Amino acid sequence: MQFSTAKPEEVGVSSAALSQTLDYLAQRRVALHSLLVMRHDALICEGYAAPFTKDTLHRMYSETKSLVSLAVGVMCAKGYLDLDDHIVDHFAEKLPLGGPSPELARLTIRDMLRMATPYNGTTYKRRPTQDWVGSFFTARTDHEPGSFFCYDTSSSHTLCALVEKRMGRPLLDVLRREALDAIGFSEQSYCIRDPMGISQGGSGLMATPRDMLALLRLVAQGGQWDGQQLLPQDYLQAATAWQIDNAENGGSGGWDFAQGYGYQFWRLTHNAWSMYGMGGQLAICLPDQDMLLVTTADTQPLAGGVQTILDAFWNCLLPGVADAALPANPAAYAELTKKLSTMQLPIVENLAAPDTELCCATVQMGLNAPGLTALQLQENALVLHYGGKTCTLPFRTGALVQSHLWDDPALPCVIAAGWRAPDSLLFRVHLLGERLGSLSLQLKLRPGGATLALCSHEEHPDPDFSGTAEGVTAV
Repeated sequence: MQFSTAKPEEVGVSSAALSQTLDYLAQRRVALHSLLVMRHDALICEGYAAPFTKDTLHRMYSETKSLVSLAVGVMCAKGYLDLDDHIVDHFAEKLPLGGPSPELARLTIRDMLRMATPYNGTTYKRRPTQDWVGSFFTARTDHEPGSFFCYDTSSSHTLCALVEKRMGRPLLDVLRREALDAIGFSEQSYCIRDPMGISQGGSGLMATPRDMLALLRLVAQGGQWDGQQLLPQDYLQAATAWQIDNAENGGSGGWDFAQGYGYQFWRLTHNAWSMYGMGGQLAICLPDQDMLLVTTADTQPLAGGVQTILDAFWNCLLPGVADAALPANPAAYAELTKKLSTMQLPIVENLAAPDTELCCATVQMGLNAPGLTALQLQENALVLHYGGKTCTLPFRTGALVQSHLWDDPALPCVIAAGWRAPDSLLFRVHLLGERLGSLSLQLKLRPGGATLALCSHEEHPDPDFSGTAEGVTAV
């Protein structure tokens, strides 16, 4: 897709302020994957941390919910649905034999969009099940629907199932026909499916940051694109407006996310609204500044990491935004261009030289939760043995190494490692595909043995990389 471009100063944005935004995030070790900034309909800032590029599909997590909302809006505009419909009337085949609970029977599509279901959380996470949609109709209800905001991904997923059931096509195909093809949304984008083959409407979108910028622009323009009304304007105005209070129970992502909620869109401070996915997937509209911001990232290991991204925008970028064009600043623009072209994932700083007497050993592990049987520290790799399977983590201290977890092409990763002390080696494994997240491994060597601490920062923590293991050096 093509966007009009401009230098930041030409549309009243300081290149130095954009550089300071990048510095702010780098100093706080935010794993920023991409940053795109548009003002006055011109793309003024675009950067990707290698190996990401403008064409890399990225897991957008809960930004998917906003696409579900758009599809519901289209169906309402066409007369297929009404926001005051009761969801049980559309899924008779999923109801328990005794019928739905009274609370569930009163649940409307509007309340599902507002995250005001009768549940305290995601129903298919309460107990393992293949039928995620079915769980929404059989789980025990917790309170009256419409009472208050309570984040519920199963609500979004069930709405997605409703779209696909009524329209007879997957979610993205529905939206492609209505709008996505017209705005240049990438053909290779897709949505991960649940065990029953339904698009994961709560978190499954794989798309490019440019896709999200185009979609954000479409919504910000009231559904218009090149003179065509692709999406219903009145629905978009309602979806991005305040629909329910979430001050007490919506702020898990930080203070900004306690400003109210629309129809699967978040209200933020600074009169902004946003699509928001776990880990720093953000598509933010600032109407007062006529500015659009898109990020992809992985903040899952950082407490308050998403709020840190927003703070960078509020504290560094917005003070550099003016009402009119700014004088050209070639030096600042050149510095910004350099930073954007050299973006990288955080490394692990190498603080010490290793104790060579402790290295290059095979350690036989005792009984441990991850199930490790042995590890080998080689000169440029850590090899983990789990009974019948082996995971090799190649590394160069103080640098980044591209690899694949378990040598699986479907699990691309970037590995960072560094010696924190002569006997302590730290690994961070950045997972880049559908399984977006990271792993951390802390190896502590000692005469005669070693201890390994493993942590999985993912939507579904990996038991192979969770817990601690200890062993003795093989003789």
